[in-house]
Amino acid sequence: MRYYMTSLPDYKNDPEAYEIEERSRPDEMLMLEVAGEMAIESLENIHNVAVLDLCCGTGLSLERIINHPNISCAVGVDICQPYLDFAKIKYKQHRLKPTFILGDAVSVRLPREQWDVIMLASAYHHIEHERKVEFLNRVHYLLDNSGYAIIAENVLPEYEESNTKEYAHAVKQFYTEVLNTAKQQNPNLPDYVANLIKRVAQYGYDGDYEYKVSLSLLLKDLAKARLQIVTQKRVWPKDESKLGKTGGNYVFKVCCL
Repeated sequence: MRYYMTSLPDYKNDPEAYEIEERSRPDEMLMLEVAGEMAIESLENIHNVAVLDLCCGTGLSLERIINHPNISCAVGVDICQPYLDFAKIKYKQHRLKPTFILGDAVSVRLPREQWDVIMLASAYHHIEHERKVEFLNRVHYLLDNSGYAIIAENVLPEYEESNTKEYAHAVKQFYTEVLNTAKQQNPNLPDYVANLIKRVAQYGYDGDYEYKVSLSLLLKDLAKARLQIVTQKRVWPKDESKLGKTGGNYVFKVCCL
């Protein structure tokens, strides 16, 4: 499956298109819902919580937690100014207005060094392969000793790391099931939305902007960064025959070793 870039709409710097694509994907919305629930569990027993959302996009992953009374500070970081501008408008009327910072999640300067909860919703797969461990090391450095990071991540079926054909096949499997799930929920899914999803897949094939990996590689990177899994949930798909035993959408709660 390969699509021609000129024939597909793009969400890369278009926050409205990004929100349409994400909200049209039941797999993604379920993942964010579970991530929010997991974050709220972490918020219940602590006060004056500082929340950091890395690769925050339009602020989708903050929506489920921003009104929690125990949060005193929330900061989102992304490299896309139009996304941040959209997020600022979205949260304009909230009691707690997040601060949004333009910058690279690996190196951005932040207003504080320690955070109680760090949200990483589809963040890891937007970091280039060669910088993934550096990114997770930064998360380890920023996380308070008693804090948690919530990782919501799209995970490819297993493939041989150096085999480009196997990688392309894994990307195809994943996005075929993403599109099938979206069409099952909405049989009248507009072509525009379907093409937005196909464009995301194309980024995966091209190794540009989307850098998804298998579960085994993700777990290796977490171990290298000395991040320990406290909770792990595979939330989609329910049928293992679709993406094998390990492919799909996951939510992890991790802490520092």
